[in-house]
Amino acid sequence: MKTINFYKKEKLIFSVYAESLEDVLKSPLSYFQDFKNDMVITDVTYKYPIFINGKLREMTRAEQVENEIEIQLEDGEFIENKKLIKVPKPQGDDKYLVWNKEKRFWYLDTEKQRKDYFERIDNIKAEILDYGFDYKVDSTEHRQRCRDKDIIWIAMTALLLFLVKTFLGKEIKKTWYFEDDYGKEMDLMGFVQLMFFGSTFIQSVYDTENHFKTKENPKELTKTDFEKKRKEIHIKLANM
Repeated sequence: MKTINFYKKEKLIFSVYAESLEDVLKSPLSYFQDFKNDMVITDVTYKYPIFINGKLREMTRAEQVENEIEIQLEDGEFIENKKLIKVPKPQGDDKYLVWNKEKRFWYLDTEKQRKDYFERIDNIKAEILDYGFDYKVDSTEHRQRCRDKDIIWIAMTALLLFLVKTFLGKEIKKTWYFEDDYGKEMDLMGFVQLMFFGSTFIQSVYDTENHFKTKENPKELTKTDFEKKRKEIHIKLANM
């Protein structure tokens, strides 16, 4: 069963339950004795009906405003002289464009944009530092982590080799294992070079963070963008 409505123009005259709209259309008088041929029979229940050009339909939001029916305004809309006016959203980053309904204009929420931008930079920075760097040994790159324990052990090993050379006059080597368990026997200079590369890598990450936070406007920053700039900075640091 469904509700079938009889409208005279936009006025609801009568409603009845029926198996289908087709049944009522075939024999309208069987369902409503006062049926007239100028009535509209429909299974639609209109909230704000309007009858124009011989057709019954729901009012548009603009027509509701013209008829002083209260509507929920969307962003970019306001009512003036019973007219619904829509201010187009400017071209830009939709996520940060906000509608000021009191002053009736769009504005860029720069505070939220900058906050999200800085958070994105921090996340990229953390991801890169967590990975560490790829260090070339015998023409093959091996991953070196930059955790506190990695930095401490590299420094302690380099210090040991330095002390042995200084006080015992011996040039010894130690095997250093990278993240992929590749072991490389290195002397003091080898560890110094590894430490130098690692320190300039870390410095390049923080310098890149500073670059994007202070020298560029907020944008959709990608890890690729960050890494491109970081490598550029790292090369300069490594060649000092």
